[in-house]
Amino acid sequence: MPAAKRAKIDVVNFDQLNLQEFTLKQVGKTKKEQKIYANISGAPIRANLTPNDWLITRFGLDLSGNYEKPSFLGGKAPERAGCPESLSLKVTLNTSQAEFLQKLDETAQTALSDLMPAKWNPLVSPEYSQCKVSVVLAGDGLTKLVVVKDGKVHRGEGWEFLKSFETKFNHAEVKLVFRVRKVWHLAGKAGMALEATQLVLKPTERPVEEDAFGNDSDLLAES
Repeated sequence: MPAAKRAKIDVVNFDQLNLQEFTLKQVGKTKKEQKIYANISGAPIRANLTPNDWLITRFGLDLSGNYEKPSFLGGKAPERAGCPESLSLKVTLNTSQAEFLQKLDETAQTALSDLMPAKWNPLVSPEYSQCKVSVVLAGDGLTKLVVVKDGKVHRGEGWEFLKSFETKFNHAEVKLVFRVRKVWHLAGKAGMALEATQLVLKPTERPVEEDAFGNDSDLLAES
Protein backbone atom coordinates (compact mmCIF):
# COMPACT_ATOMS: atom_id res chain seq x y z
CA MET A 1 0.00 0.00 0.00
CA PRO A 2 1.56 3.34 -1.00
CA ALA A 3 2.39 5.81 1.75
CA ALA A 4 -0.14 8.56 2.30
CA LYS A 5 0.87 11.93 0.90
CA ARG A 6 1.79 14.47 3.51
CA ALA A 7 -0.10 17.76 3.57
CA LYS A 8 1.74 20.68 1.98
CA ILE A 9 2.28 24.00 3.75
CA ASP A 10 1.83 26.99 1.47
CA VAL A 11 4.85 29.27 1.12
CA VAL A 12 4.04 32.85 0.15
CA ASN A 13 6.46 35.57 -0.83
CA PHE A 14 7.51 37.81 2.04
CA ASP A 15 5.75 40.87 0.60
CA GLN A 16 2.42 39.01 0.67
CA LEU A 17 2.37 38.73 4.46
CA ASN A 18 -0.19 41.03 6.07
CA LEU A 19 1.44 42.42 9.22
CA GLN A 20 -1.89 43.88 10.34
CA GLU A 21 -2.92 40.27 11.10
CA PHE A 22 0.11 39.73 13.38
CA THR A 23 -0.53 38.28 16.85
CA LEU A 24 1.52 36.82 19.68
CA LYS A 25 0.54 33.75 21.67
CA GLN A 26 2.07 33.07 25.08
CA VAL A 27 1.97 29.34 25.83
CA GLY A 28 3.85 29.04 29.13
CA LYS A 29 7.52 29.04 30.04
CA THR A 30 10.54 26.78 30.28
CA LYS A 31 13.17 26.85 33.01
CA LYS A 32 14.93 29.68 31.21
CA GLU A 33 12.43 31.70 29.19
CA GLN A 34 8.86 32.50 28.25
CA LYS A 35 7.39 30.50 25.35
CA ILE A 36 5.90 32.97 22.88
CA TYR A 37 4.90 32.25 19.29
CA ALA A 38 4.11 34.67 16.48
CA ASN A 39 1.27 34.19 13.99
CA ILE A 40 -0.25 35.97 11.02
CA SER A 41 -3.93 35.25 10.38
CA GLY A 42 -3.71 32.56 13.06
CA ALA A 43 -0.94 30.58 11.31
CA PRO A 44 2.81 30.36 11.99
CA ILE A 45 4.79 32.91 9.98
CA ARG A 46 6.83 31.61 7.06
CA ALA A 47 7.70 33.10 3.68
CA ASN A 48 10.04 33.02 0.73
CA LEU A 49 12.53 35.81 1.39
CA THR A 50 14.15 35.56 -2.06
CA PRO A 51 11.45 35.04 -4.72
CA ASN A 52 13.27 37.10 -7.37
CA ASP A 53 16.86 37.53 -6.28
CA TRP A 54 19.79 36.17 -4.25
CA LEU A 55 21.23 37.34 -0.95
CA ILE A 56 24.85 37.03 0.16
CA THR A 57 26.42 35.43 3.22
CA ARG A 58 29.87 36.88 3.70
CA PHE A 59 30.99 34.71 6.60
CA GLY A 60 29.09 31.48 6.00
CA LEU A 61 28.64 28.90 8.75
CA ASP A 62 30.97 28.70 11.73
CA LEU A 63 32.25 25.12 11.67
CA SER A 64 34.94 25.67 14.32
CA GLY A 65 32.68 25.12 17.32
CA ASN A 66 34.11 28.24 18.98
CA TYR A 67 30.81 30.14 19.05
CA GLU A 68 28.19 27.43 18.64
CA LYS A 69 28.80 23.83 19.68
CA PRO A 70 26.03 21.41 18.72
CA SER A 71 26.64 17.72 19.28
CA PHE A 72 27.82 17.20 15.69
CA LEU A 73 30.69 19.61 16.39
CA GLY A 74 31.67 17.88 19.63
CA GLY A 75 29.18 19.53 21.97
CA LYS A 76 26.90 17.93 24.51
CA ALA A 77 23.98 15.92 23.14
CA PRO A 78 20.54 17.43 23.82
CA GLU A 79 18.62 16.05 26.78
CA ARG A 80 15.48 15.57 24.70
CA ALA A 81 15.57 13.13 21.79
CA GLY A 82 14.98 14.85 18.47
CA CYS A 83 15.72 18.32 19.82
CA PRO A 84 16.73 20.48 16.82
CA GLU A 85 20.40 21.45 16.63
CA SER A 86 21.47 24.25 14.32
CA LEU A 87 24.17 26.63 13.17
CA SER A 88 23.61 30.32 12.57
CA LEU A 89 23.94 31.93 9.16
CA LYS A 90 24.16 35.70 8.72
CA VAL A 91 22.85 36.99 5.41
CA THR A 92 23.23 40.47 3.94
CA LEU A 93 19.81 41.76 2.96
CA ASN A 94 18.72 43.74 -0.06
CA THR A 95 16.69 46.89 0.58
CA SER A 96 13.22 45.36 0.21
CA GLN A 97 13.99 42.40 2.48
CA ALA A 98 15.61 44.62 5.11
CA GLU A 99 12.64 47.00 5.17
CA PHE A 100 10.15 44.15 5.51
CA LEU A 101 12.04 42.37 8.32
CA GLN A 102 12.42 45.66 10.19
CA LYS A 103 8.64 46.21 9.98
CA LEU A 104 8.02 42.63 11.14
CA ASP A 105 10.45 43.18 13.99
CA GLU A 106 8.81 46.44 15.04
CA THR A 107 5.38 44.79 14.92
CA ALA A 108 6.58 41.99 17.22
CA GLN A 109 8.22 44.45 19.59
CA THR A 110 5.02 46.49 19.90
CA ALA A 111 2.90 43.38 20.46
CA LEU A 112 5.27 42.07 23.13
CA SER A 113 5.26 45.40 24.98
CA ASP A 114 1.55 44.85 25.62
CA LEU A 115 2.38 41.56 27.38
CA MET A 116 5.58 42.27 29.32
CA PRO A 117 8.49 44.71 29.52
CA ALA A 118 11.73 43.82 27.77
CA LYS A 119 14.77 45.35 26.10
CA TRP A 120 14.38 44.42 22.43
CA ASN A 121 17.25 42.98 20.37
CA PRO A 122 16.80 44.10 16.74
CA LEU A 123 16.40 41.37 14.14
CA VAL A 124 18.24 43.37 11.46
CA SER A 125 21.63 44.93 12.06
CA PRO A 126 21.12 48.55 10.91
CA GLU A 127 24.83 49.12 10.30
CA TYR A 128 25.39 46.17 7.97
CA SER A 129 21.78 45.32 6.93
CA GLN A 130 22.25 41.73 8.06
CA CYS A 131 20.04 39.24 9.86
CA LYS A 132 20.69 35.82 11.35
CA VAL A 133 18.80 32.62 10.59
CA SER A 134 19.20 29.18 12.15
CA VAL A 135 20.00 26.25 9.86
CA VAL A 136 18.76 23.01 11.46
CA LEU A 137 21.27 20.23 10.81
CA ALA A 138 20.32 17.60 13.40
CA GLY A 139 17.15 16.50 15.20
CA ASP A 140 13.61 17.25 14.14
CA GLY A 141 12.63 19.75 11.45
CA LEU A 142 15.81 19.62 9.38
CA THR A 143 16.37 22.48 6.97
CA LYS A 144 15.95 21.38 3.36
CA LEU A 145 19.29 22.12 1.73
CA VAL A 146 20.22 22.75 -1.89
CA VAL A 147 23.86 23.29 -2.89
CA VAL A 148 24.62 24.59 -6.39
CA LYS A 149 28.24 23.74 -7.16
CA ASP A 150 30.34 22.82 -10.20
CA GLY A 151 27.37 23.07 -12.51
CA LYS A 152 25.27 20.59 -10.50
CA VAL A 153 22.38 20.88 -8.06
CA HIS A 154 22.72 18.77 -4.91
CA ARG A 155 19.74 18.26 -2.60
CA GLY A 156 19.77 16.87 0.91
CA GLU A 157 19.54 17.69 4.59
CA GLY A 158 21.45 17.30 7.82
CA TRP A 159 25.01 17.71 8.97
CA GLU A 160 26.48 14.78 7.05
CA PHE A 161 25.15 16.15 3.76
CA LEU A 162 26.44 19.67 4.42
CA LYS A 163 29.81 18.45 5.70
CA SER A 164 30.48 16.57 2.47
CA PHE A 165 31.07 19.85 0.59
CA GLU A 166 34.10 20.71 2.79
CA THR A 167 33.38 24.44 2.87
CA LYS A 168 31.86 26.91 5.31
CA PHE A 169 30.10 28.70 2.41
CA ASN A 170 31.53 32.14 3.05
CA HIS A 171 30.83 34.55 0.17
CA ALA A 172 28.03 32.27 -1.03
CA GLU A 173 24.85 33.39 -2.75
CA VAL A 174 21.72 32.42 -0.81
CA LYS A 175 18.03 31.78 -1.36
CA LEU A 176 15.84 30.89 1.61
CA VAL A 177 12.42 30.31 3.05
CA PHE A 178 12.23 31.44 6.67
CA ARG A 179 9.84 30.83 9.51
CA VAL A 180 9.57 32.74 12.76
CA ARG A 181 10.63 30.04 15.22
CA LYS A 182 9.69 32.03 18.29
CA VAL A 183 9.76 35.36 20.07
CA TRP A 184 12.22 34.79 22.89
CA HIS A 185 12.18 36.51 26.27
CA LEU A 186 15.05 35.92 28.66
CA ALA A 187 16.46 37.91 31.60
CA GLY A 188 14.64 41.09 30.66
CA LYS A 189 15.65 40.95 27.00
CA ALA A 190 13.65 39.82 23.99
CA GLY A 191 13.83 39.36 20.24
CA MET A 192 12.67 37.33 17.29
CA ALA A 193 14.34 34.11 16.12
CA LEU A 194 14.23 33.09 12.46
CA GLU A 195 14.83 29.61 11.08
CA ALA A 196 15.56 28.58 7.49
CA THR A 197 13.16 25.83 6.44
CA GLN A 198 14.59 25.78 2.91
CA LEU A 199 18.05 27.05 2.01
CA VAL A 200 19.94 27.26 -1.29
CA LEU A 201 23.70 27.88 -1.15
CA LYS A 202 25.74 28.75 -4.22
CA PRO A 203 29.45 29.13 -3.41
CA THR A 204 31.18 32.00 -5.21
CA GLU A 205 34.74 33.24 -5.40
CA ARG A 206 35.70 35.95 -2.93
CA PRO A 207 35.83 39.33 -4.69
CA VAL A 208 39.32 40.54 -5.57
CA GLU A 209 40.24 44.21 -5.59
CA GLU A 210 40.93 45.65 -9.02
CA ASP A 211 44.61 46.32 -9.64
CA ALA A 212 44.86 50.10 -9.75
CA PHE A 213 48.57 50.06 -10.70
CA GLY A 214 48.68 47.17 -13.15
CA ASN A 215 50.07 49.02 -16.17
CA ASP A 216 53.88 48.91 -16.01
CA SER A 217 54.23 51.49 -18.79
CA ASP A 218 52.22 54.04 -16.83
CA LEU A 219 54.35 53.51 -13.75
CA LEU A 220 57.58 53.90 -15.71
CA ALA A 221 56.28 57.05 -17.41
CA GLU A 222 55.46 58.63 -14.05
CA SER A 223 58.89 57.95 -12.49
